[in-house]
Amino acid sequence: MHLEAMDGLLLIVLIAAAATVPVAVAHELARAVVALCLTRGRVCVLLGQGRPLFSVKVGRLLIAPTARWWWGSETLHDPSASERRTTAIHLAGPLAADLCFLAAAAFAIAWPDSPSVGQLQVALFVFALVALVRASAELLDSRTRRRLALAAR
Repeated sequence: MHLEAMDGLLLIVLIAAAATVPVAVAHELARAVVALCLTRGRVCVLLGQGRPLFSVKVGRLLIAPTARWWWGSETLHDPSASERRTTAIHLAGPLAADLCFLAAAAFAIAWPDSPSVGQLQVALFVFALVALVRASAELLDSRTRRRLALAAR
């Protein structure tokens, strides 16, 4: 009895779920690096929502994954940072996700055509799309928040 390789929609959904973790890490670590460069205080990266399961401290950086890791990560930094610095910190995440998208898509396109690497190409494309969706959602969310803040003034 020969088992077929998993393909189709289920494969794409599983890859998309698995891709959320590295995309979130790249997204938030890019913000953390910029926050470390532009602020003096501690920087905390929460991977997901809710209470942290554990934390890892590296200098001024604290990384804490949570049980609900699939979305909603955030980077906390010195609240007294100027508006320009805060904007630069917030834009670093979508920029990193866009770079992940470009790199993964280019890698998938440039990969040699072979039946044995077809699923890897699909994985790279799905990873690229997850990165693009995350960056786009983040930019739309920040734009909506800015409009609401301006309307409240």
